Parts: sequence; structure tokens; C-alpha cells
Amino acid sequence: MLHNPEEYPEPERFNPDRFIKDGELNPDVRDPTTISFGFGRRICPGRWLSSGSLFITIASVLHTLDIHPILGPDGEEYDPFSHRIDTINLTIEKVPCTVTTRSEAAKKLIQEGSS
Repeated sequence: MLHNPEEYPEPERFNPDRFIKDGELNPDVRDPTTISFGFGRRICPGRWLSSGSLFITIASVLHTLDIHPILGPDGEEYDPFSHRIDTINLTIEKVPCTVTTRSEAAKKLIQEGSS
């Protein structure tokens, strides 16, 4: 259902801009969370925990780390989506990048959180 090209043009392409219009969330595009966790009697009971955990993880990474793409062999920024191979199985691709802490305070936060 989340790959229906009538609902989501070019569904295989990573394009977060499809949900934005004039700098705001586009109300004409269906929110994928309305079906990604199921619906009716079989809706996922952990959907709120999952969404909250994902939010705090992403917020923590963005708060403490700088993530930058590396340069590819042609001298341009490496685009991990330029060579994607579509398969039936979802796989995690290695995306070459540099990850550094934003500051000494951020480094301390990470170290305290991991102990």
C-alpha cells in the first residue's frame, strides 16, 4: 500500500519532499503512519513506543553529531541512492560518511549516555 504510485509518485525513490508543499506538510499526501503500523483489530500496540523511540534517537544523533558525506571518485559528494539495486529483501546499505562530535560537551553527553 505504501508503494502505490497513485498515492506516492516514484515510490521506490527516497524523496521526503513529497510530503512538503510551500514549506508546510502537504495535507493532500496520505500520512504513511496511517497504514504502516496496520489498522483495525490488528493495529500494532507498540506503535507509540516505536515512534517515540525513533524520535528521541534521531534527535540525540542530530544534537550531538555532525554527519557529512564523503567525496566520491569523481570529486562530487557521494550519493548513496545513485547506485541502489532494488531487491525483494530490504537491506541496509553502507553509506560512506564522516561522523564527528559537535563539541566536547556533546562528546561528554555521548560518553555519559553509554555508561
